[in-house]
Amino acid sequence: MIICDTREKANQRVLEYFRAQGIPYIEQKLETGDYMESESMDVTIDRKKNLGELLKNTCSQDKSRFWREIRRADRDGIRFIILCEHGGGFREIRDVARYRDKHSKVSGTELMHRMYAAHIAYGVEFVFCDKEDTGMEIAKILKRI
Repeated sequence: MIICDTREKANQRVLEYFRAQGIPYIEQKLETGDYMESESMDVTIDRKKNLGELLKNTCSQDKSRFWREIRRADRDGIRFIILCEHGGGFREIRDVARYRDKHSKVSGTELMHRMYAAHIAYGVEFVFCDKEDTGMEIAKILKRI
C-alpha cells in the first residue's frame, strides 16, 4: 500500500491515478517525503511541481527545512527520490543547466550543482516526468506496477 503524506498539496490527479489503477493507498503524515510504500518504508518520494519549486527548496533562504529532510532520510537509511514534474525535455540532472527562472537570480547551472551536491553527499536521486505521468512514476518507483 502506498502512503500519501496528508500535507501533500495538489495531488488529486495522483490519487485519481491510484484509484483508476486499483493501487491501494492511505493518507497519513510522513516524516520524510510525500509518498512511501507501507511494507518496506525504505524509499520515499518527494514530489516537486517544477524546477522553480526545487530551486526555492535548495537555494532560497528557507532551504534549511529541505536539507534537514534529506539528512533525516540519510540518517534513517531511507532512499530519497525527488520526482520533478517539470517536463519539457528535462530528463536528467545535467539538463537543468539550461533552466532559467524569471523570478530568481540563481542560474540553472547553480541549481544543477546543488542537485549534484545532494546526490553525492546524501544519495538523493532525481527523476523527471511530465505532470500527467506522475502517478504512474510514483507507482513504478514504489513497485506497484
